[in-house]
Amino acid sequence: MKLNKVEKVIVVIIVLGLILGLGIFMLVKPSFEDIGKQQKVLDSYKTELNDLNAKLARLDTIDADIDEQKTLAKKYETKFYPDLTTYEASEIAMAYLQAANLEAHTINITPLSTVQLSLSYFAPPEVEYALKSYGSAAKDPETEEQVLEEGQFKDGNKIYTLTLDSAAKVTITDENGEEVQKSRYTENMKKVYKAAICRYVASNSISQTTGLITATYEVKGKYVDYINFIDHIYSLERATTVPSVIIPMTYTPKPEEDDEDTTYIDEAGYAHTSEEVSHMSDVALPIEDDTEVVQTITLNFIAVEPMKALKNVDADGTTIVVDQRPAVY
Repeated sequence: MKLNKVEKVIVVIIVLGLILGLGIFMLVKPSFEDIGKQQKVLDSYKTELNDLNAKLARLDTIDADIDEQKTLAKKYETKFYPDLTTYEASEIAMAYLQAANLEAHTINITPLSTVQLSLSYFAPPEVEYALKSYGSAAKDPETEEQVLEEGQFKDGNKIYTLTLDSAAKVTITDENGEEVQKSRYTENMKKVYKAAICRYVASNSISQTTGLITATYEVKGKYVDYINFIDHIYSLERATTVPSVIIPMTYTPKPEEDDEDTTYIDEAGYAHTSEEVSHMSDVALPIEDDTEVVQTITLNFIAVEPMKALKNVDADGTTIVVDQRPAVY
């Protein structure tokens, strides 16, 4: 059977179409699918490359960052005690007492444990009432102080803005948007700065676990020395707290037999002889600076073991050895 020219052209076209179709199905389509897979692999490699470049870039600054963190650690670890033994804590507690001209014959030390440190920030509630609202509405707008936006505060006649990104990143900028260096902070700026950090830490429930060892003793001495002792404990460089304090305002005298000429003045200003006082069970006399008091007090020593072990701790001029750990055999 002979085909004419037109039929031959049609057959050739059909054959070429079949060849192209089979080629696309068997070769081109798998190649396109493979391109998609390879693109995903390439994207994965690009991500790994970016991560690797970031890590390599970090190597250029990591040494400086480590040195900075070490410097900060050395600075702040001096604000805490090292992990203390009960004997070391007893020596430190008695040294503070001796420096305050007080005495104690017994002391109770709890073994080293842990405590969760956290901050709480008190914000006084806004009190509203009708007369206050009327008074506020009647104020002259021209004499009214400028209303500050959130984060703003006044220092002198200028308005500053505090921006807080984290507890470690707090900035204060002036009206021109320029950052104020910490070395140039005024006293008011320092207060605002510290208050902002406290609010941030408290609102985000940030806490830290540290060591804790407590010393409880009954102190005896002059009232003025007792008060000064409490004030001094709160001003110590190392973290020392007093969970509760009793401040006596009056006392009941116990006159001795050879105290006949002593006159006692009660809170109302009335004078009493020694004999009268000895028969009065409810007399309360105001405490004077030189009045002898006896009070039980507890000291909390907050501990953070330093990077480099300490050998000594200074307790109000007394050197306490703090490497008295028993030998391990």
